[in-house]
Order: sequence, then C-alpha cells, then structure tokens
Amino acid sequence: MIILKTKHLIIRTWQEQDLDPMSVINQDPLVCEFLPKIGNRAETENLIRRFMLHYEKYGFTAYAVELNSNGTLIGFVGLLVASFEAHFTPAVEIGWRLGSQYWGKGYATEAAKSVVDFAFTTLKLKEIVSFTIENNMRSRQVMEKIGMHHNPDDDFDHPKLPKKSPLCKHVLYRIKTPMKK
Repeated sequence: MIILKTKHLIIRTWQEQDLDPMSVINQDPLVCEFLPKIGNRAETENLIRRFMLHYEKYGFTAYAVELNSNGTLIGFVGLLVASFEAHFTPAVEIGWRLGSQYWGKGYATEAAKSVVDFAFTTLKLKEIVSFTIENNMRSRQVMEKIGMHHNPDDDFDHPKLPKKSPLCKHVLYRIKTPMKK
C-alpha cells in the first residue's frame, strides 16, 4: 500500500520482494558506519518484520522507499515509537536508511519532509524526535533540512549501547507541529 508519493519517491508498506535489496543495503559498510554492526539477511528479515508489527500496532512505521522512475527499493524512512526510556520518551522518532549509492541526491530529505508532513497533518502528532551519534553529519544535515532543531542539553547516552562504545553518545533533534494561523 502506497502511503506517500513525492516528486522522485514512493513511500509504501513493505513487500516480500523488498528483503533482498534491503539486505544488500544493510550489509553496506558505508551505510552501517554509525550502527553497532553490519546486518545480514536474517537480521534484515527481522527488522522488516518488526516494522510490519509496528505498523499493525500504531498505524505508522518505517516504510520502504522506492524510486518513482523505476521502482528500485533504495531504503527506508519513517516513524517509530522510541523503544527505550530516556529523558525525552515517550516519543516518536523519524529515521532513515538509504543505500549509499543514493546519498547526495536529496532523497532522504525529500522522503523525510513528506513523512514529517504526514505525521503532523494525518497522524496529528505534536512532536517528532530524531537522534544519531555526534559525528554522523549526513543524518544531522537531513535533520536540519527538514526543520529539526538541536539543543545540546538534550544530548544523551543511548541506553541500548555500552557506555564505553564510541556510538553511545547521541545528539537529539526535535520538531514540533506547526502552530495554526
């Protein structure tokens, strides 16, 4: 089921044929640079299953993203309820993961802007957060381009990562629903 269409992208629910191309994305060392480990096919299958269960429970999830022009799956973007406790939870997080060959084309920003609009207009969310490690500048740039704001006082150690891990320290960005005029 198509959720959103943008100029270049289709944002939709997951399909069986998405497993192989998403597995390739999850095994790309560039894509996984700021993740705890490189994924494999079984982990990708579990990830997609979790996304589908999240959709059944909440009515939104991280969605498959494909190119309008040829139907190629390029990754995912979407919304997830944060799965841990922190000073800013409960919260809904926006996140994305695209194949590295699709970076630098504006696709993450285009898809994320569409999802933010969907979150505020259709889902009626009041706020969305996003987080990553401090030096993941690509993701931080997307966060800023979609109107999110960073307050260093919100930064946190990710509770699902060991304190000594170089991935533990995270920056938090927020965006609130626009005020009606």
